[in-house]
Amino acid sequence: MSVQTDAINATEIFHVHTRAVSCDGGVGPLGHPRVYLRILDKQIACPYCSRVYVLDGEGADSGH
Repeated sequence: MSVQTDAINATEIFHVHTRAVSCDGGVGPLGHPRVYLRILDKQIACPYCSRVYVLDGEGADSGH
């Protein structure tokens, strides 16, 4: 029987101010390939590491 803790199941949540974000897993060479994500509604999750990016306010495009 295994015991799961909240730390193992925790999802990192980042509040951002732009609709365009990038994610690389955040742990240097042990992360994942950098992916570029666009928030269409209010949030998006990284397909590699499940980090959640939540748009604060209306959000502005980065111009790229």
